[in-house]
Amino acid sequence: MRAVLAIAAVLGFAFTAQAAPLGPLAPAAEGKVQCFRPNMAARTCQSIGVYSFGPNGEIENIATMMILTGPVVIMTTRAPAHLRGDRDCGTLRREEIDRSTFTFDGRPANAAQTAALRAEMKASLAATLGHETCSAYVPNGEAFLVTSTVDGVAQPAMDQKMIWVSPADGYRVAP
Repeated sequence: MRAVLAIAAVLGFAFTAQAAPLGPLAPAAEGKVQCFRPNMAARTCQSIGVYSFGPNGEIENIATMMILTGPVVIMTTRAPAHLRGDRDCGTLRREEIDRSTFTFDGRPANAAQTAALRAEMKASLAATLGHETCSAYVPNGEAFLVTSTVDGVAQPAMDQKMIWVSPADGYRVAP
């Protein structure tokens, strides 16, 4: 359940910020990406969050996360959200899961695999689908501790370490 809650936190990252400052996500405007649960020696992450800025101030999060380690199954999804003070918030919907893509050991999942994985993710994330998830970034040495709430209720099981990295640093989603 802990991994599923962490995935929900990652999927909720994105926001619209036309009139609001970028706050804790300002490094994304400089081209940096979020590496969650990093292994700095191996330059791997359990998940990576990339932010895309739209022409009208929208920001979309592209979250790529490892959901299984053997075989390695990676899910990529796009989700909007909003900035609320020093937190970024979003409500993950079934539609975002329906548009998610998957890879098995580096190869695109076939149609049957994709359908099964989408159904499994909807079932696994049922407790958070349709509920607002907000994340705060608490400095913790050279990293951040990402703490989350669902509908305003703290979710300590979702806490995870995150670092900002440049794509040129070579970090990737892998075990």
